[in-house]
Amino acid sequence: MKIIFRTLVIAFLVISIASCKSKKKEAKHDGFYVSGKIIGLDNGTIVSQKDTIALKDGAFTFKGKLEGATNRYFRINDKYSFGLVLANETFNVTVDVNKASERGNISDIEVVGSAINDELKNIENYLKNIPESKKLSALFELSKTLEKGTDTYKKNYEALSEAREAVRKVRTVYIKDYALNNPGSVIAAFYMRMQANEVDQTFEEFEKIVEGFTDEVKKSSFYKPLKDELEGLRRTAVGEIAPDFTLKTDKGEDFTLSSLRGEKIVLVDFWASWCVPCRKSYPHLKEVYKQYKDKGFEVVAVTNDTDHDQWKNAIAEDGLEWIQVADVFPPRDGEPPFTAKVITAYAAPYLPSTYLLDKEGRILAKHLHGEVLDRKLEEIFK
Repeated sequence: MKIIFRTLVIAFLVISIASCKSKKKEAKHDGFYVSGKIIGLDNGTIVSQKDTIALKDGAFTFKGKLEGATNRYFRINDKYSFGLVLANETFNVTVDVNKASERGNISDIEVVGSAINDELKNIENYLKNIPESKKLSALFELSKTLEKGTDTYKKNYEALSEAREAVRKVRTVYIKDYALNNPGSVIAAFYMRMQANEVDQTFEEFEKIVEGFTDEVKKSSFYKPLKDELEGLRRTAVGEIAPDFTLKTDKGEDFTLSSLRGEKIVLVDFWASWCVPCRKSYPHLKEVYKQYKDKGFEVVAVTNDTDHDQWKNAIAEDGLEWIQVADVFPPRDGEPPFTAKVITAYAAPYLPSTYLLDKEGRILAKHLHGEVLDRKLEEIFK
């Protein structure tokens, strides 16, 4: 019995010492602590936002404390880059520069010991291996072997477009359901930022997801854009007065949306010179504009272009006669997100997005195009 008691006492002491050591280790890294290894490089610097991290003998460490989870991008020797989702965890990361793309981006990195990155990886792997994604990958690889301009290339291009849409639909349903069923998941919020809020779920579903996230998720950098979107949807619900704005026209003059109140039925059209569906819709919209402009109809086009020369060229090439204004972007040296001001205020989910306003500036309908717009204007101007 004495031997057994002594053995138990020693075992208890060993466990106690190990527990103390474990607690000391956790206290040492109160926040996040990343131990990293870069394969293919020995020395240099890694830059992430305002932090500069030394790379020595292929290794680096990075630590800090966060109020909530966020994503960070790292630039290695101003040549390679990779991204991480950061939370207050201690984990290891291995980055192989030999896996970099032509642009230096490294998406295939190894992360060990991070629950949040494990969750991200699991979802990525699931979505990567659904049949729709495999079909899209196969078509993309086939496109690399085809000669541009041939009938085979054109057919494959059309098949690629259909496959992308099929993947989008499956992905968005999966992410929506995942978010609804996992309100404590920061990664659910991370993915929800990519959803088109009025396309991939109803307003009621989106509201339930955003309002239902736990306090921990709400502390993350992924939550605020979702909350802003939700507020934007509330501001631009049918029956609400559309958010007012003042922007520069293509002639360099100030234009204020509310200046048309009391006089015009207005279609606010968010577009860009690089948006193919936008510009494909303009021959029809030009006919509509011609038919109704003398009856009190006006179009206010808000471009998402940052290159104003391309914007003005597109206006000239397409022969657009309605009011043209340019949205404004926050400075790039500020804090993300870098989305344009007015399109963000409207929570427009995609380009083109349209908002039809009555003469008092109240939203009558949203996202009207083609025949649907025709029927609505016929109803108004009959």
